[in-house]
This record gives sequence, structure tokens and C-alpha cells, in this order.
Amino acid sequence: MSVEGHDSADARHLEMVAEIARRLAEAKDLDELLQRTATLGEEYLEHCDGVSLMLIGGAGRISSPAFSSQVAYDSDQAQYETGQGPCLESIREHASMLIDDLETDERWPAYRERVLSLGVRSMLGVRLFVLGDTMGALNFYSARPHAFDQRSILLAQVFASHASVALKAAITEAGQEVALRSRDIIGQAKGVLMAREGLTATDAFARLRERSQQLNRPVRLLAEEVAATGELPDAPRSG
Repeated sequence: MSVEGHDSADARHLEMVAEIARRLAEAKDLDELLQRTATLGEEYLEHCDGVSLMLIGGAGRISSPAFSSQVAYDSDQAQYETGQGPCLESIREHASMLIDDLETDERWPAYRERVLSLGVRSMLGVRLFVLGDTMGALNFYSARPHAFDQRSILLAQVFASHASVALKAAITEAGQEVALRSRDIIGQAKGVLMAREGLTATDAFARLRERSQQLNRPVRLLAEEVAATGELPDAPRSG
């Protein structure tokens, strides 16, 4: 059925949904899929300044293996350290959580104080699940109050559904427990490189991959060293 007769905004919305599914499917492996999910989330949602993935690992431990900005990474860390926040609540309650304006929303006070200092005003947490099995949450952050309208929420939920299916397949193939534990370390290493070198999340991930190839070491082992020492090992000298 052609969309030519539909409202142009609705047609563009449908095109974006198709683009999201295609671009997620182009990821070559789990690491790339995780980072691509965060990066595309920020790209497609209007007024979004950062996206993160929270995934549930062994013993119910929640971590953020991928994020698109320093703000998204720091906001997730604030939730872990305070034990509260909309994204954790989204996972616990199996539902989407929206904050229109942190200045006036008094839920999660310890978290709220931390994140306002980061410049975050609006947030949206959307559950990642397949057939009722909650995998985690996809989190969207904005420096603008009332950033996410109903169209944005719908797009975020559709995006999360595509991401959930792709992630479930990739994690199952890689082996769930090992996969999530390894990606947690990679996420920590990306955060170190972002803070230390002023890189974007995508560039930090690319730097890890490039250096792992230069050193002929698995990305996971290299990430463990970066997370532990705060340093990226030098590339071997040519000649």
C-alpha cells in the first residue's frame, strides 16, 4: 500500500520506522548493535541529547553497556549510585516512564538533584522486552523541558521494540551471561575514554576496536585494562 495519500508527517514517521529496522539489522555483531542502538536513538528522536541502554545481567545486576553521550552515561551512573530514577523504575515496573521537567518533578529526589546538575531536564525510559521477558530499558535524555511529545514517545517505543528483537537474537548467539559481562566492561572503558579524551561514544568505541586490532588483542581484554588503569595502551610502532 502506497503512503502517497497520507499526511507527510505520518509518511515520514513510517519511513523512519523502516530505516531504524534496516540500520539496526546492518550491525555486524553485538558490540556494534549496542552502540548503533544508542547512536540511532539520539539521531531519530527530536530534541534528544543522549541515549543509553540499561541491560539486566546475572543476579539481576543492571549495567549500561552502550550510550551516545557523556550526559547519558553520567545520568545512568547517577541512577545506579542512588538506586533510584525513571529508567530503573521502567525496568522494575515493566512500563515506560516519562519526566516532562526535572525542575518540577519531585520523584526520585536524590537522583533528581544529581541529574539537574548535569543539565538534564526531560527524560524518557522505555522498556526493552521480547514476549514479556524484560531485558532492560532504552533511555532518552534532553536538556529541554517537555522535550518528548506523544509522537516522540510512540517512535521511542517502536524503536525499543526493534532493538529488543535484534538484541535478543545477538545476545543469545553470543551467550547471554558472557555477552553482558563483557559489554559492561566495554561500556566502562568507553566512559573512561570519553571523559579523558573528550570523545563521543561512537568515537570511543571505534578507538577501542582500532587499538584492539593494532595490538591483536580482544576488545574485551583491552577494555578491562582501560577500565582498570584509565589508560589506552599505545599502538605498536611500525618498522
